[in-house]
Amino acid sequence: MALTQRTLLLRLTKYLFGIIALVSLLVLVDYSIDLRPRNVQQNYYFSLKTNDITYDSPTWLRQDNLQILLIKRSKDLLNHLSQAREALQDPDSNASRQPAYAKNSLRSKDELYFVSYAIGTDLACPLTLEENQTLKETCSLARYDFAGRAFSGNNQFHNLTIPEYNFNDDFSRLTISIY
Repeated sequence: MALTQRTLLLRLTKYLFGIIALVSLLVLVDYSIDLRPRNVQQNYYFSLKTNDITYDSPTWLRQDNLQILLIKRSKDLLNHLSQAREALQDPDSNASRQPAYAKNSLRSKDELYFVSYAIGTDLACPLTLEENQTLKETCSLARYDFAGRAFSGNNQFHNLTIPEYNFNDDFSRLTISIY
C-alpha cells in the first residue's frame, strides 16, 4: 500500500512540474511575441460633438483600455486657474510628465480644452468629480484642479499626466498618440 501511495505522489509531482513548465513556456511566448495587429494602440481617435460638451464639467472618453479626461473651460474658469497658485504642489508643472506644448499654467495646447489621462498619479485609480471644480482620485487623497495640477496635502502627488494629443480644426476629433 505504501508503494502505491509513493507511486501516486511521484506521478502527481511529475504532472505538477509538467504543468509549471507548460505555463512558464506559454508566459514566455506571450511576453516575447506581440500577436496584435500593427496599428493597435498607436493612435486613438475620439469623435466629439462640441455642442454636447458642457463648459467647466469633465467629460470622460473611453476606448479599449484608454480613458481620457476632457474639460472644456469657460473664461471665468480660465481666470480662476491662472490666479490660483498657493494651494498647488507644483503650479508651474516643473516635475510633471507632459509634452512641451503643455508647459504653461493651464497645461494645455489650447487654453479652452484640457486633456489628460483619466487616472490619478498617486495609486493610478480613476478620477471622480468633486464639488468646487475639483477632481479626486477614487482610492487615495490626491486632488487636482481643472488644469490637472495637484493640490497641496499631507502627501506629495504629481500633476496629472498629459498625453500627446491633437484636435482637428473645429475640435470635433481628438487624436491621442501612444508611443
